Amino acid sequence: MTLSRRAALDGAQLDAVDKRILIQGIETQAGKDTIGTANPGGTDGLRVTARKRDSLDILIRFSINEKSYRPAEREAVFQKAMSWAATGGWLTVNYKSGQKIRVVPAQYPGEGDILNRENSYNITFRAMGIPYWQEADPEPVTLTGASGSGTIDVGGNQKTFLEFSFQNTGSSAINTLTISCAGTQYQFAGLGLAAGETLICDHLDDGTKCLQRIRILSGSTYRSAMAKRSGSDELMAAPGENTVSYTAGGAGILTLTAAGRYA
Repeated sequence: MTLSRRAALDGAQLDAVDKRILIQGIETQAGKDTIGTANPGGTDGLRVTARKRDSLDILIRFSINEKSYRPAEREAVFQKAMSWAATGGWLTVNYKSGQKIRVVPAQYPGEGDILNRENSYNITFRAMGIPYWQEADPEPVTLTGASGSGTIDVGGNQKTFLEFSFQNTGSSAINTLTISCAGTQYQFAGLGLAAGETLICDHLDDGTKCLQRIRILSGSTYRSAMAKRSGSDELMAAPGENTVSYTAGGAGILTLTAAGRYA
């Protein structure tokens, strides 16, 4: 049977937990946005100083297809659904092909009258680290040499992080690197990136926070390079085509990725 609505956490489908779970609805709510303003002085209106999204809720509604005269069985199915939701994870749904969102459970449903077959139950998940649906597998772009520029095509309709790795392919240490994109720029000095080592800039999202990581990979171990960076707080890319330029203190392989975000 082809199901019209399916939802999975880290690849585990809710309706596969127990065949008696029937998903009735999946609703992405309006994002909780914050707009900063200032009084321009002497004129009407306000000036927008900042805009950010704080969180995004996704509601999953399900029912239990079990006889009302078997309350223990209905209770068992309900608890299976709660266990499925308990840790959160990467949420995917069947109608958003190639997209995912990192969520945590924000509100569990009340059990209510477990005997009532008409009951439906709502689980609310919340994304706070990156409160957007985003591309699951963005296409990487690779540039080579000590300097250059290229184009990266970003999906979605919102600005997103430009993440990268830069591997030193020369024989001497690289101490400087500058990367620019969409009006943002990172400048690195004193890197000490030895031959064969790789500088990696990415983010760790657990659903409640998004942690920026700037590290150097040497063999199988990492060391922080966060203190070596100056410039913008984040390296960003805009929806559509972006020109990325870079200059390094030696030859290397620059690999770029940007997961498009959808409002």
